[in-house]
Amino acid sequence: MATARKKRAVTPAPHLRPGVKLGRYRVGQMLHEGGMAQLYAVDAKPPLILKVPKLGPDHPASSLVAFENELRILERLRGPHVPKLVAAGDLVHQPYLLLERIDGDALARAAQQAPVSLDTLRDLGVQLARAVQAVHHQNVIHLDLNPNNVRNRADGTMVLIDFGLAHHAGLPDLHDAAFGEEEGTTAYIAPEQLHHVRSDSRSDIYAIGAILYQLATGHYPFGRPNLMSLKRRLVAPPLPPRSHNPQLPPWLQEIILRCLETKPENRYATAKRVAHLLAHPESVPDTRRSHRRQAPGLTVRSRAWARSVFQKFDDDAAQRPYERLTTSPHVLVALKLAHCSESQKEALRRAVRRLALSESKSYFTFVTVVPQADWEQARQQGKRAPDLANLLAMRNWAQPLRLPEVRMVFQVLPGEPVRTLLGYARRHLVDHIIVGARGSSALRRHLGSISAAVAAQAACTVTVVRTRKDVGKGGKTTNSK
Repeated sequence: MATARKKRAVTPAPHLRPGVKLGRYRVGQMLHEGGMAQLYAVDAKPPLILKVPKLGPDHPASSLVAFENELRILERLRGPHVPKLVAAGDLVHQPYLLLERIDGDALARAAQQAPVSLDTLRDLGVQLARAVQAVHHQNVIHLDLNPNNVRNRADGTMVLIDFGLAHHAGLPDLHDAAFGEEEGTTAYIAPEQLHHVRSDSRSDIYAIGAILYQLATGHYPFGRPNLMSLKRRLVAPPLPPRSHNPQLPPWLQEIILRCLETKPENRYATAKRVAHLLAHPESVPDTRRSHRRQAPGLTVRSRAWARSVFQKFDDDAAQRPYERLTTSPHVLVALKLAHCSESQKEALRRAVRRLALSESKSYFTFVTVVPQADWEQARQQGKRAPDLANLLAMRNWAQPLRLPEVRMVFQVLPGEPVRTLLGYARRHLVDHIIVGARGSSALRRHLGSISAAVAAQAACTVTVVRTRKDVGKGGKTTNSK
């Protein structure tokens, strides 16, 4: 767990309003006023924003709780997917947060203009899921994801804001029994949150599904946000997105409806899995519901209602977000089958098989990297690009594994091997890389360095697979970090 950030002291100001000096900063115009806080511009380089909770008898008592909760969570969060906390005011005299200002609102604008194009939806969905994954990795559950609580940097990186209702798995929950209010935004809140379960990271997966539904159809999953829409999500699935937009591909409907499952255990376990499937739709299973354009029949709805009567949402055995990430690892398997002996191919299969059996929710991306020069040569000579032959070779190699299609993706990528593999692993949040070591040959001096470089530079566990013949010559079977 990250240690608390040391706050930079700023002189408390009893009455924050436009024109008032706050240490070396001057408060600018009000940008937004919500139910629990006011936001002011702050003239600085880079630009900052001032968040002040609404206090007093005319404002909800939960405002101060939300402020304190957001402060302690932001002190612990790191990375590009959260705003930087610059300073905080004294809780007794004048509470405030001085934060990095992020103006991009691509997701909010897309939600207003929905339905959006498939390419736009996929890009926004992948970026959103990666941002959620980043905070889950730090044991924080947002619990109020909606388009207005997501900003973006100039490079498209999404930033989650407003952690007032969030839950940190390593801290006492200030909201646990504070005021008994419903937590979250009606259109995006998960069923278990209505039962005051705040410790399940899959609540954020539900919200991702609700946002994707809105982007795909221009509608909320359960209609206009009101009390009836809250009750409906407890007893039945939403209308299929294809009932609103028949042009949606079935794979996208499957992703959305899986995210919106009533029971958390039926949703995707992690946000990175959602990002991976949006980027690789060919690995989404083709189910009956993925093609559905009408609401389920009366029998199905009646059964769902009956189940809901006895359904319990229990957080007694809650799993920390980071712990859940480890149960669904994304594994990258680097293959260069044209340069592998049969014994090397079998050794790689054994390594994959062991991991697939020990981690039942793991999923695999098999990658062959082809030098850019080979692609250019094929193009100049009018030959077929090298991707098809390599894809077929990888699929044939993987057949003995007998893994379901939903757990496998095959990719042929152009570029320099080490840089390409590490770049893919970083972008797609890979947890484990399996790469084969070269046997003793003239190629080893050139190609053998790939596994060593990947093992040295990767930010995740790396297994270097050698054959028994290689081990007998002094090598090691695996190297991991």
